[in-house]
Parts: sequence; C-alpha cells; structure tokens
Amino acid sequence: MKRRLGLVGCGAIGSTVARLLEKRRSSFVVTGLYDVSPAQAQKLSKRLKSRPRVFDSPSDLVGHVDWVLEAASVKAVPALARMALQRRKPLVAMSSGGVLGHFAEISRLAEKYRTKVYLPSGALAGLDGVRAARQLGKINKITITSTKPPRGFAGAPGLTAAQKKALYSSRKAFYLYQGDVWGAIRRFPANVNVSATLALASGNPKLVKVKVMADPKARLNQHQVEVAGAFGQLTAVTRNQPSAENPKTSALAIQAALALFERLERFVEIGN
Repeated sequence: MKRRLGLVGCGAIGSTVARLLEKRRSSFVVTGLYDVSPAQAQKLSKRLKSRPRVFDSPSDLVGHVDWVLEAASVKAVPALARMALQRRKPLVAMSSGGVLGHFAEISRLAEKYRTKVYLPSGALAGLDGVRAARQLGKINKITITSTKPPRGFAGAPGLTAAQKKALYSSRKAFYLYQGDVWGAIRRFPANVNVSATLALASGNPKLVKVKVMADPKARLNQHQVEVAGAFGQLTAVTRNQPSAENPKTSALAIQAALALFERLERFVEIGN
C-alpha cells in the first residue's frame, strides 16, 4: 500500500531522505513538497521520479498527503504540527527541538486527534537504554556532549563575536555552550537536535545538561551521552561522518529517518 508523503523543507536533509526513499522503493512515496524557497522545491521535484507537486503553503500540502515529514527548522515545527495533527496526518519531525519547545501542546493535540508524532533517533545511540532506565527508578544525571569540527557551527545564531573568530583561529578544542537543553536549542538550532531528542526520551528535560564543543582536530561529529540513576550507569558514544551536503548535521541523522520509515513498514519491531 502506497502512502503519500509530504515533505516540508527541501534542503540537504529533506532532499536526501526523499531521494533515498525513492531509491529503496519504499511504500512512502513523496507526492508533495514545500519549501520557503519555491525554486529549491522545484529543483527537488525534477530529481524525483514521482515528480511531486510543489505547494504554495504547508497547509495546502498537508491537505493532499497521508503523512508529513518535517525537515525545515525548529521554528517551523509548532505550526506544522498543528496543521498535521488537526487533520489527522502523522508527523515525522526531524527538528526535535521544535517539539521540545511546544511539547505540552503537541502532545495534547496528538492525543486529541489520535494521531502520532514520530521523532527519529538522529545521530544518537542509547535512546532505547534511556527509555528503559526510566522504568527502573529515578535518574540522577543526564549529560550530552556534542563535539563537531568548527565549520559545522558556521552561521549558528548563538555564537558570540569571540566564538565566531575562534572557530577559524583556535587550534584547540573549546566549549561553545554549557547549560540546559532549551538554551542549547535556542543558540544552536541546526546542530544539537540530538539533545532535544534525548531530553524527550528521558522524560525529565530539566535534568539534561548539554555541552557543545568545537574541535579543529575533529573529523567526525561526536555525541557522548552519560546517564546515571537507580538502574546503574549508561555511556553511549557515537562518532558520525558529517553530511556531505550539510556539515551541521550527521549523515547518520538522515539514515535514522530512513530507518524509521522502514520500521513503520515492518510487522516485527526490534527495540523498545
């Protein structure tokens, strides 16, 4: 059974997911596109065999598809979630920071309209363990340290003037941020969605401490998660190749979206 998928955000992540879904002959077929740059959407439409229709607004797109994939931005998530859920269209959100910032509202709408919101694990390992650990008692500590090459932070709105200069001049690793998850998403919305995903998986976002580091010697994007509580201790480290098209994200984040769509097609699921 083919499921019509609408894509909001036709940049590096959205375009790659769309092309790979088509290559894998998924039951999810991209039939609609929307981007703030119509030219970007038209360009992607011409590259896909399905020749998806380019819509003038996210609302129009939602009305013509079965599922919605968000690959736009943290800021785009709240309004898109409302549109999708009110029309009972499941939403796959890549920008989990946007879900974190409006979690109460999105959860309420999802329950009201009996429609699910899915967050791929992105470039992060260990989420299954975190969710399981919650069942065994209190969690006392959750820390995530995200380290990337300096170019991966170019253009981040949270950089100070000194940090912008250091990105191109420092020869040593240095912290760009240490604090809570909301501050991390606000300052680095395109870089640390993994921290929002972890925070949501933990069930206690206030507990999550985020460290963001630029390392000129790094060639991979690294995320290290450390959790301690009644269950014991968990440490998970992932070192991922940056996306060739968008160094702000990891190639694994794109594959995580594809793995989610594959799981939705299967009758046997692995993992919690």
